[in-house]
Amino acid sequence: MTKKIQNLSLLFKALSDKNRLKILSYVQKRDLKCKLDQKGKCEDQTCIKDLQKHLKISMPTVSHHVKELSASGLIVTKKQGQWSYLRINSKHFEEINTFISSFY
Repeated sequence: MTKKIQNLSLLFKALSDKNRLKILSYVQKRDLKCKLDQKGKCEDQTCIKDLQKHLKISMPTVSHHVKELSASGLIVTKKQGQWSYLRINSKHFEEINTFISSFY
């Protein structure tokens, strides 16, 4: 199996869970609404605690799903203090789109 196919397989595996899809959707919406402060940082970043409230699942479950998404490269996490903040890594979605669009 080629490395490209192995990478795509990991991406699709990460996308195969409904909670992970909900997380991606939530983070994407927050990314689109992001307003930069004077230092160029997003004022409305998605915090992992926001996901717990939104999804109404336990923090360990949220952490597990975030870890899977992060390991696949679909999201990027940045730790600030005790919380992690998330953003979409669009590069991997472009790879998925290219692969899927090759079928039509």
